Amino acid sequence: MDERIRIRSTPAPGMIGRVAPRTVQLIVRRAVPALADFAVVFVVTGRSITGIAAAHGTAAGEKLLRDLRRVYRVRTDDLRSTVAQVVRTGRPALRRSILHEGPPHAPRGSVADLHYRLACRSALVLPICVGGVVTGAVSLCYASSGRNYAPSDIPGGRRVARDIERAALPPLPHGAPRLRSAIGDARRSAPVRRRVAPRN
Repeated sequence: MDERIRIRSTPAPGMIGRVAPRTVQLIVRRAVPALADFAVVFVVTGRSITGIAAAHGTAAGEKLLRDLRRVYRVRTDDLRSTVAQVVRTGRPALRRSILHEGPPHAPRGSVADLHYRLACRSALVLPICVGGVVTGAVSLCYASSGRNYAPSDIPGGRRVARDIERAALPPLPHGAPRLRSAIGDARRSAPVRRRVAPRN
């Protein structure tokens, strides 16, 4: 991993203030349904990753996402989580096809159960970086529409992530240039992955 890529150990102030979360919610809402059937924004809090905003194309899906945000907490070193991988590496992850073999043997309302009911079949996860620091990730998911992500969808996903990054940036002095993300070069390519039973 590039030495310049850092993971913030506490939430970015702009991401947890009173105004920015509403802005982030509007941004993620605009991504549905054009770029995703549903989308979730995650932030790093200590050694964990939690959700702060989400949008779904259906009322039933919105309820599932609200439940997911309440229970979702994944460690940044979780090797099974695509979101954790993106936070660690600072690189997008493209999952063309996600297979579901059957209902998980997990309590109703658990993260595994909610992931199964959301039925994501393809996902694109992009890092959120503020001042060269990885502060979270945005996950774009296709489900009931039957669509699948391809490498050509990465630029659109990056635009969503950059809009969130701008919402999280503090005001700059007049004439001061915005900090460039230190992982710009690393973002140019995303791994294409296939696996069973997602844990986003």
